[in-house]
Amino acid sequence: MHLPARVPVRAAVTLAAAGAAVLAPLPIPALAGPQPRLIIIDGPTNVHDAAYSGVRTRVIVREGRRTDVRLTATGFPAAAAGKTFGAHVHRDRCGAEPAASGPHYRNPHARRHAPVREKEIWLDLKVKPDGTAESRTLARWRIARGAAHSVVIHAHPTDPKTGDAGPRLLCTTVPF
Repeated sequence: MHLPARVPVRAAVTLAAAGAAVLAPLPIPALAGPQPRLIIIDGPTNVHDAAYSGVRTRVIVREGRRTDVRLTATGFPAAAAGKTFGAHVHRDRCGAEPAASGPHYRNPHARRHAPVREKEIWLDLKVKPDGTAESRTLARWRIARGAAHSVVIHAHPTDPKTGDAGPRLLCTTVPF
C-alpha cells in the first residue's frame, strides 16, 4: 500500500474582535522558532544607595530570536544630571545585599575571544537635566529562560574592556 507524503498543514483559528472575524495562523511546532515573549517590570526591587531612593525603573523585554531590553529610569537626584551610569543584565535575583544579583549574565554561546560587550547586555544610562534616563540594547541572541533574573544600575559607566561599572546602586528583578 502506498501512502502520500505528509504535508504540513497550517491551522487557523477564528477570533472575534469587535464583532469581526480575524484569522490567526497557528505555527507548526516543528517549523516555528522561539515564541515571542513580552516582559514589563516596574521597580526597583532593591535600592543599595539611599541617594537614589527616589529613582523608579521600568524594564521592558521582548524576546524572540533576539533579546530586546529597554530600561527607563526617573527620579534621579539633581546631582546625577549629565552623568552616565552602567547598567547590565545579571544572573541572579535582587536581594538586600548588592552582591545578591550575582555576576553579569553572559551568553554561553558567544565566541570565546569576543569582546565582553558582545557577550553581555549593557544598558548604560545618561541622566538628563530632568532626572530621567533611558537605554535600549538589542542582543542578537536569546537569553535562556531562567538564566538571568535582574537588571542592575551601577555607579559608573561601563568599562568597555572589563565590563566593570562600580558599586551597585539599584536592582530590578526581571523574570527573563
